[in-house]
Amino acid sequence: MPRVLTYHDVVEADFDTSGFPGGGPAHYKLPKDEFTRHLGAIAATSVSPILLPEFRASDANETEALLITFDDGGVSAADVIADALEQQGWRGHFFIVTDYIGRHGFMTAAQVRDLAHRGHIIGTHSCSHPARMSACPPQKLLDEWQRSREILSDILETPVTAGSVPGGYYSHNVAVAAAASGLTDLFTSEPSTHVTTVNGLHVYGRFSVHRHTPISRVAAIASGRRFALLREAVVWNLKKVLKVTGGRTYLKLRKLILNNHHRCL
Repeated sequence: MPRVLTYHDVVEADFDTSGFPGGGPAHYKLPKDEFTRHLGAIAATSVSPILLPEFRASDANETEALLITFDDGGVSAADVIADALEQQGWRGHFFIVTDYIGRHGFMTAAQVRDLAHRGHIIGTHSCSHPARMSACPPQKLLDEWQRSREILSDILETPVTAGSVPGGYYSHNVAVAAAASGLTDLFTSEPSTHVTTVNGLHVYGRFSVHRHTPISRVAAIASGRRFALLREAVVWNLKKVLKVTGGRTYLKLRKLILNNHHRCL
């Protein structure tokens, strides 16, 4: 089964120069030199990242499959991340919030198109990046997936069939809507190596990397060490309970804490 690492933005100095601003998003942004060390640690393992089509078509041992994804569509994908990946001979998966294409801190349509031409996979991360996607009604979910998929397909002049769930708010209804929109592959933020199927849609878990994730832990996940994978699952499930029980209050408290920390940096 595949192990999928998910990153967001990679910045030179100011965390607000790429992607969404504020303390919450900054928690998931890495300085450029730190990201370079992450890639070096992954390269030192026995597993090299592959792309989704390779995984789907491969007869190789699935336990050795490693994929790397990047959410939001911040401009650092084009300015920093793609070059760093390509220096290793790798390509990544970039999931784009289409309402923000061309806005400050985000990629333009031309940059999205260029990433695809360079061999990277482009997918949708919804239109508007809802704060709690799993709480959206069915028609809203379908609209988020369908419109964003159509926008990206028009930009690339080829069908876009992969997506990732914003904010980690995954549910069965989110997958049902994704499948109805024409997506064939959907990535969540739940740390799992199991691939499930919902109405023909393949659903993959991912292991999130944030600014304070130790490089040793990234390497352990990439290598498939069982304790590292189990640890991520335990932490996630505790956090999931807080998300579900806390609802919007959880989001408000999280935003307050992370914004205060961000201002102190």
